[in-house]
Amino acid sequence: MATAQVTKSYIGRATLVVKANGGSVTVEKMVEGGWVVVDTFAADGAWQMDFGQSTTRITPYAGAAFEVLQ
Repeated sequence: MATAQVTKSYIGRATLVVKANGGSVTVEKMVEGGWVVVDTFAADGAWQMDFGQSTTRITPYAGAAFEVLQ
């Protein structure tokens, strides 16, 4: 599981797995040159996501970890 920020141009449809460990994971999209938070996950779980083709940044905070499964 990743414990550092990841930025990708294309993820498409995938499953985001989060192990919160008391922290959170934020998903952001690049919009007109700036980052916009689209969701924050503060609980353990797995969510089916459609990240699309635009640039996506996933950032864990305060001990959280995540994995993107295609």
